Amino acid sequence: MWACRACGQPWPCAEARLLLKAEFATRPPSLSIYLAGLLYEAMHDLYHLNPHDGPGPRELFDRFVAWGPYRRPAGQPGE
Repeated sequence: MWACRACGQPWPCAEARLLLKAEFATRPPSLSIYLAGLLYEAMHDLYHLNPHDGPGPRELFDRFVAWGPYRRPAGQPGE
């Protein structure tokens, strides 16, 4: 279900995000790649479990990738 084992919130919860940022502090590109892989796995699992009422693509992107390194505010053109 992609829920935190400690607090029950959708993973990655706030504490998991802090721990991931600390773990990958010297390797931000690796964190981005790791999060993108988790996004793919979560999409597969969550859509397989509940294809009609699962989270939308934007919600999953925000949950797994958007908070990580190299993010831009929504609607900002690339540089």
